Amino acid sequence: MSTAPLPATIGRYRPLAVLGVGAMGVVYKAHDPVIDRLVAIKAVRVDHLEAPLRAEYLQRFRQEAQAAGRCNHPAIVAVHDVLDELAAPSLVMEFVEGGTLQAILKDPSARAGLDARALMLQVLAGLDYAHTHGIVHRDIKPANIMLTPAGEAKITDFGIARLSETSLTQVGDLLGTPNYMAPEQVGGIGVDHRADLFAAGAVLYEIIAGSAPFAARTLTQAILRLTGPEPAAMGPIAAAGAAWLVPVLERALAKAPSARFASAAAFAAALRAAGADAAPEGTTVLIAPATLPAGPERAQAPPDPAHWDPAQLEEVERSLARHLGPMARVILARALREAGTLETLRAALARELPDETTRAAFLRDFAHARRADGPMATLGATTASRTSHVSQAGFAPSAAALEAARTALAVHAGPIARLLVRNAASRAGTREVFFDLLCAELTDEAAQTALRRRLVQDVAPLL
Repeated sequence: MSTAPLPATIGRYRPLAVLGVGAMGVVYKAHDPVIDRLVAIKAVRVDHLEAPLRAEYLQRFRQEAQAAGRCNHPAIVAVHDVLDELAAPSLVMEFVEGGTLQAILKDPSARAGLDARALMLQVLAGLDYAHTHGIVHRDIKPANIMLTPAGEAKITDFGIARLSETSLTQVGDLLGTPNYMAPEQVGGIGVDHRADLFAAGAVLYEIIAGSAPFAARTLTQAILRLTGPEPAAMGPIAAAGAAWLVPVLERALAKAPSARFASAAAFAAALRAAGADAAPEGTTVLIAPATLPAGPERAQAPPDPAHWDPAQLEEVERSLARHLGPMARVILARALREAGTLETLRAALARELPDETTRAAFLRDFAHARRADGPMATLGATTASRTSHVSQAGFAPSAAALEAARTALAVHAGPIARLLVRNAASRAGTREVFFDLLCAELTDEAAQTALRRRLVQDVAPLL
């Protein structure tokens, strides 16, 4: 999977192969010479953080690893050890033979062999155990569900997902894919165990229907579908011969947390009861994946994160905001995770625009940003440059100030306001810069004036 040389050792463990590479780090298959067993080691990336922020992150890492280590359940990948060196913190986990549910869902013949109800009951049992012990996963998705050759489901990455909620993470990393995220997560609002139940419902929906309930061709469209008032369409579920699942999925995928199941155990009980008379155990009817509007193909695996010129990226972001509004920052952050070259970045951003006229105007602006100082070069990690302002200038808004700023911005930007406020706070060195960054999220001058008035009136006294 990777041509990069393996490290000779990770702690006492000897790496044997790379199992996967993602935004948060690398997963290795390794051997534990003391106990003579195979393990999986997830080495978490911290190279983009400066020393003071690394120390803060490491402390959070230890806390989350301890919580993950308390999860002792057959449906949860066990955490055996923690390597908390400042340079490369790692989780040593149970090695699971088999593959991810994500890989199976990409293969129609393999998906057809799944027992959706039995699989989801195992996942819900693991979630119920974790929730009972006060632990919320926050990133339930097919890529985090392993399936053994015997058909046993195991949830992985407990203790990892919550780390992405820190202000040390880019907006794009925080947002991830919205296909399995609850609406309150996309808006950056605090979540509880019901976000995991929403995600489990989305996974169950995809197993049956072949696509996620709020899937769309672009990130913007997916977010709008997820945060809008329209519920998930149940026609694909009924068409698959699983109409008995519709009441269960409608409740699991309710936009309001209060309308969902109160617990994973309640979700499981409803799933058993609904299917008791509708289909024999082990039988699931599936349909082919839904076809999304065609678009340029993307690479099968994104390249390592590229580091672009921050000044030019801000110019591109401003141009994109003229057409997409405050969503521009999220779209750009997402595109940067997948783009390996300037041309692939340009194409990815252009695909998000609604029509040819708008697309042409943006591409002209993009070309201007490129000419301003030459090609977008590798001048250092964007994340590091942004977060460094906090440590250098000591600007640290109080929780009350951040909430007041979110309330003021939400009038104009909607639920994405929390993410925008958090990102602005991480970039600003002074109160004035903080206010400027928030106002820059709006393209209408009247709205900017109104927002600044609110910020001076409501937020300034709290800073």
